[in-house]
Amino acid sequence: MTGLRNFEDLIQDIDCDKNLLLGNGFSIACSDIFSYDSILKKSSLCNSDLFCDNSDYEKVIENLNFKKEVYQLANEEYEIAQMYESWSEEIKWDLVNTLTKLHDKVYTSDKENHNTFLFLSDFNNIFTLNYDLLLYWVIIYAVRLYQSNFDYYKNIVHINNFYPRDGFDRSQSESDCIWCQDKWIQNVFYLHGGLHLFCDSENTYKLKYASSNNLSIIDKTKYWLERGTSPLVIIEGNSVDKLKWIRGNHYLNYCYEQFCQIQGVLFIHGHSLDDKDKHIFDAINTNPNIKAVYISIFDPKTNEENIRRKAYERFSERLNNQSLVVDFYNAQSVALW
Repeated sequence: MTGLRNFEDLIQDIDCDKNLLLGNGFSIACSDIFSYDSILKKSSLCNSDLFCDNSDYEKVIENLNFKKEVYQLANEEYEIAQMYESWSEEIKWDLVNTLTKLHDKVYTSDKENHNTFLFLSDFNNIFTLNYDLLLYWVIIYAVRLYQSNFDYYKNIVHINNFYPRDGFDRSQSESDCIWCQDKWIQNVFYLHGGLHLFCDSENTYKLKYASSNNLSIIDKTKYWLERGTSPLVIIEGNSVDKLKWIRGNHYLNYCYEQFCQIQGVLFIHGHSLDDKDKHIFDAINTNPNIKAVYISIFDPKTNEENIRRKAYERFSERLNNQSLVVDFYNAQSVALW
């Protein structure tokens, strides 16, 4: 198929609220380190039989959970079911550890952050399914630019008064920030958590760079991992389990509810439309205020037909009653990084 629109031509024709959902393709466009293949190659589990035919961590977890449930049905096989659950938890821990270590090798320049910031400023709300810090780095860059050269800042943003806000305390303290619902206007949402987010029974915290001892966010994440505490990241093999964990955390639940209530149009950039994120597609299908969904296609020669097919399957109900427009654009027409 041919005739994909360029992003800039498409975005300029829209005069309502514009929302963005980022998938892993957004991060891979910066560095292949963020692909499952790359993570597994550097993982301590790279030679494990668990990954004998698949590098997708979430699919491996889904297979293990399915086997666990099968054995749970037979009471005499309880120990085998526990073994599969243990392997699943080991894989989740390995993914977070390996991704954190690999993150040290990634660096984004001011120019790259600037390009990506201009892309983000096309949108009223930004939602991400990624765990990495790339979006956070762009936000930090935007805040610095806003504070150092406000006149220039307001002249380059595409939406009037655009300013990225993630809902955490913006104090100048080097201590970690606490998320407070509705205390600050929020337009950046981590739907599946992130390496810089941690939680306890009461609060969700965001790690900050500490200039006094030159501790980066990744350094802080490593510190907690070494002490057995994982960041707030949703690593599950299927949509049902993901939504269960989302509902169990105040911050993630709020982010998901905000996604369920968006209005106008939604751009989905860098997502494969895999069914393991069905809770995302369900939110779109049940929201009549979303008038159109625009989906990026990275390589039209190899994956356009597949993405189109998945899109029509995911949104078939809304498409059949003609309450939703689904269209596509060339991901490579977006100036990222």
